[in-house]
Amino acid sequence: MATVFMSLMSEKEKHMATKDMTMLIAGMDDQRVEQLLELFSNEELMISMPPRVGLLMQTVKDCFETDFHLGEVLVTEASVCFRGVEGYAMVLGESPRRALARAASDAVLRFNQKTEVKSRLIDLLELEEVLQSKQQAENAALVAATKVSFDLMAGA
Repeated sequence: MATVFMSLMSEKEKHMATKDMTMLIAGMDDQRVEQLLELFSNEELMISMPPRVGLLMQTVKDCFETDFHLGEVLVTEASVCFRGVEGYAMVLGESPRRALARAASDAVLRFNQKTEVKSRLIDLLELEEVLQSKQQAENAALVAATKVSFDLMAGA
């Protein structure tokens, strides 16, 4: 079924469907999240599960491949339905608007027909991807400028 779904999608849609939107939306500032939510203002979205905050146990593997419980992480989850297609989101922190934006984006991108809102969503997410990549490159350049080379044995 996933193969049929992917064959109906354009290249842009495939890129955004495979891109980790959670990280992209998590990196957005609050103003950009509001712009994202504004895209859906004229759409019939049904909130099937309103945003709710909870705690999740963060488990990682240690160097011996044994589970280690790092602690609890605060998350917000939400679920939205767009034209019969369910979208789900879980985001870090107490962020109901961000969870709704992520869930709505998931539902719209899963919808297997072309719509104007899907095209605008993809354009906005691609712009955000470029902006975040540029910001990461600028941050990397700033970090690189602070690199210090220590000479442990002067004159050796």
